Amino acid sequence: MRRSVTGVGNLDELHAVLAFALVACGYPISEARAETAVNAADDASASAGEILVTARRRSENVQDVPVAIDVLGGEQLESKAAFNLQQFYQEVPSLTVYTFNPRNVTINIRGLGSNIAFTNNGLDNGVGFYIDDVYYSRVGQAGFNLVDIDRIEILRGPQGTLFGRNTTAGAISVTTKAPSFKTEGTADVSVGNYNFFQARGSISGPITNNLAGRLSAEVTTRSGFIDDTFQKRSVHDLDNYTLRGQLLWEPSDTLTLRLIGDYARQRTSCCISTILGYATQYDNGAPIVRPYLERAAELGYTPPAIDPGARRTDSDWLGPIRMNQGGVSLRIDKDFGSTTLTSISSYRFWNWSPRNDGDNSALNIDLEGNAYDRQKQWSQELRLASNGNNKLDYVVGLYYFRQRLPSHTLIEYGRDAGIYNIAPGTSGLTPVQRQAALYGAWGDFLSTSRTDSYAAFGQATWHITEGLSFTGGLRFTYERKSGNYEQVRGSRIDISGLNAAQIALRNSFTPLVPYYELEKSWKSLSGLATLSQKIGPDALIYGTYSRGAKSGGLNFSNLPRGANGELLLELAVVKPEKVNSFEIGLKSQLFNRRVTANVAFFLTNVSDYQSNILDQSVTPARLYIANVGKVRSKGIELDLAVTPTDGLMLTASGTYNPAKYVSYKTAQCPFELRAPGQPTVCDLSGQQLPAAPRYAASIGGTYETPITDKLTAFAGADYNYRSGYFSTYNNSRYSRVAGFGLLNGHIGIKQGDSGWELSVWGRNILNKLTFYSKSIQDAGGRLIGSVGDPRTFGATARYRF
Repeated sequence: MRRSVTGVGNLDELHAVLAFALVACGYPISEARAETAVNAADDASASAGEILVTARRRSENVQDVPVAIDVLGGEQLESKAAFNLQQFYQEVPSLTVYTFNPRNVTINIRGLGSNIAFTNNGLDNGVGFYIDDVYYSRVGQAGFNLVDIDRIEILRGPQGTLFGRNTTAGAISVTTKAPSFKTEGTADVSVGNYNFFQARGSISGPITNNLAGRLSAEVTTRSGFIDDTFQKRSVHDLDNYTLRGQLLWEPSDTLTLRLIGDYARQRTSCCISTILGYATQYDNGAPIVRPYLERAAELGYTPPAIDPGARRTDSDWLGPIRMNQGGVSLRIDKDFGSTTLTSISSYRFWNWSPRNDGDNSALNIDLEGNAYDRQKQWSQELRLASNGNNKLDYVVGLYYFRQRLPSHTLIEYGRDAGIYNIAPGTSGLTPVQRQAALYGAWGDFLSTSRTDSYAAFGQATWHITEGLSFTGGLRFTYERKSGNYEQVRGSRIDISGLNAAQIALRNSFTPLVPYYELEKSWKSLSGLATLSQKIGPDALIYGTYSRGAKSGGLNFSNLPRGANGELLLELAVVKPEKVNSFEIGLKSQLFNRRVTANVAFFLTNVSDYQSNILDQSVTPARLYIANVGKVRSKGIELDLAVTPTDGLMLTASGTYNPAKYVSYKTAQCPFELRAPGQPTVCDLSGQQLPAAPRYAASIGGTYETPITDKLTAFAGADYNYRSGYFSTYNNSRYSRVAGFGLLNGHIGIKQGDSGWELSVWGRNILNKLTFYSKSIQDAGGRLIGSVGDPRTFGATARYRF
């Protein structure tokens, strides 16, 4: 989409021009704000004052689409130094991003999507992530910096008819800037605290009369914000590179081909938790067996002082995590007059090579505890869409997706593992024998999973009268998953001198699982029905019922065992989630479009809810996936934007969503309730869903004013709040993350839509200490937390031509 301003002909256009300037200055556009920004599309029918989106695979004004949508402009994100998902999600109250490391990212919309982290262990996410209409299967692929972004559409609620697999909670659709037949470009350099440096640039223009190209690149580096006193360096640093190239070929007025290739590399020394304290007893008063400080004392180890605000660790084994991805896609659009045929072919890869310190300390306990992934995916989509405005507008299509994911998880125990994990007196072993029992033992968990998914879909909108429309859609999906798994073990040292008791302990920590294969297929029918009514030119009411399913899963992990030690393979297959959702919404604009107010009421019921299960009743703990019951998400979302005077815009948005487990009677009890002799199974029915804040809100304002004939000054600020949530699936009170608010801001001057721009910006300006997650370690009761970014600030110099 090309944004431009060619003149001002009336008051509405003046408002749109001012709104567009605010977008360029960094103002966050939500669906309640979108109508006021200028989007002069290549199609002459696109009028000033519209934001065009493709939420229904057709170019439409966002205020006319009966879907709850947030739209973030790429220029706005750049001005705020918000260049990845972890940063921009704060401005969308219904969107939650929860992470421990770049591989394990949980993306939730309205409290749904995935239970907690570790979604790469066999579960698909319920929030689809797309770039230029290409589905990114693994959530780790969403952890890279975004470059040369035109807009980001965040679609709230099920989108399974048109967006397809695993969008039962919503979809995030990123659109990059396309090649231009007019020479243009941008370059910017940013510097900030923690040695932050970022350089971004793009250039686009004609190569021949009907061939245009675009080249975009980005590099971001930053020192870490956690001090590792053992390694005497900072960790949680950044080292990111991204390169994207495009060709746009228009051999005729009716045929367009767009070829995109990209590569990104990320390297960071992470991920380490901060020590929050130590538990010494269970909630019933019973003491914890061998609490952490007792174990540490036996090893002669003194942990760092408890001071999360100091952002300090003493990790001895934290190495660089390497992640890279890339791919190529080809989009072909053929205009037949009344219809357009679109083909999107894509291949992508994603590689993950971590070096975590599993024991979070200077102790030499866990030398390895890492999962290595090598993912490849192929997809092909064909769709036929009607053109223009008709009595019946429609989109029909076919879709194929293929994924191959070899993975292995390697564990290895260091010289302190035996003393730490094996209690004194066990089997009559001496301290030296306890140490030797685990030292050098390793286990490798090998798996390969394969997915083939086929779908046929169609959606049509019948414009019954000038203002009344009905939209119906169906999608049929056939999906087959297969794969294999086994666990092997070995030793880095000679164990010929170990006795039988030592060998038995060693083997219990590195269990064998014989090779097994799994295969399962599922069929599902998704659909929606929407009735919408225009009330005058600036208001729309709508009601939607939608039904969808999230893919089933196969357990290629450490399954529970029966009484005789046999694998419980009946637990290896996880059924698809089934989703039924209802939504009623109002989109409106008042006072000559100076006020935009949107509201949505939603209710979503999920059966056969999928969750990771971490069984800590055995050592080592077992992680697997299962269907655990029913959940419900229901609430209200509000978006408000007001332009009280030219150049000033005030915004507010918020959500209330008491998402909960409706039925979950077989959850593993949280640590604090699992005292010896107490039940290990708890009923979580009625409790809050994890990673699902009950309240979230964002308020902000932007102002710009000319200071000379050629210079414009601009400023903006936003404050984003989220209430508390649990960050483990069983709602341990030790995993409760307190509510927090973050203040961001920016100020600068610019020459206009082209020329130079200078700005300064800050994120988490009040330097609030926040956490993504908290938990308690079962061995010893140590409390840990994954700390959020501290205050960051910097300056950006940008030039556009």
